Amino acid sequence: MKTRDKIIQASIALFNEQGERNVTTNHIAAHLGISPGNLYYHFRNKEDIILSIYEEYARNLVLETFPQVSPDVKPLDAIILYMDAVFQAMMKFRFFYSNLPVLLAKNPSLRDKYVSVQQSIAERVSQLLVSLRDADMMDFDVEELPDIVSILRLVNTFWISFYQTQNIDVEINDAVFYQGVLKILVIIRPYITESAMPEFLKAREMYQQRYMNALHAA
Repeated sequence: MKTRDKIIQASIALFNEQGERNVTTNHIAAHLGISPGNLYYHFRNKEDIILSIYEEYARNLVLETFPQVSPDVKPLDAIILYMDAVFQAMMKFRFFYSNLPVLLAKNPSLRDKYVSVQQSIAERVSQLLVSLRDADMMDFDVEELPDIVSILRLVNTFWISFYQTQNIDVEINDAVFYQGVLKILVIIRPYITESAMPEFLKAREMYQQRYMNALHAA
């Protein structure tokens, strides 16, 4: 692995373990056993590292793992695949979700990138929901679609921050993320059609079991 990639991966791990605010470029360099000068050869500052991390996140979620509805992928399966992709991204980049407003305020380049990526995600989530409606698995008015998408993305984006403010024990583990997925399922359940409800309930049961397993493993 190239030094630049090692810096990115080490930064993700340290930010997740210790919190981004508590980690400096010197900490990252010491963790890797390299000089600060070597780190600065690849990145100008910590904000530059975080921007590169977010670019990896965007590739991970939008370009590589975002599900595409096709004749081989049922719309509801695509939604489940999407939630799995979001779950995995949140787990890998959880520091980012924990301190999002501050990170964006400190880094205008990151804010611009974030807004662009989020617009792309909103468009794709809209397409997934429309595909569910076209398959007679969801029922909603067209004018409701932007609000439904916004609410789903709101839960995705700020679930960790909300959890941290509501609990004394703020350890972020798999159980926390599955709780977030279950909240999303609560949001979309009123829109699920009668014919699609058995399949939906089966998916919900799967996530409830995953949550219980993660809770017992914590």
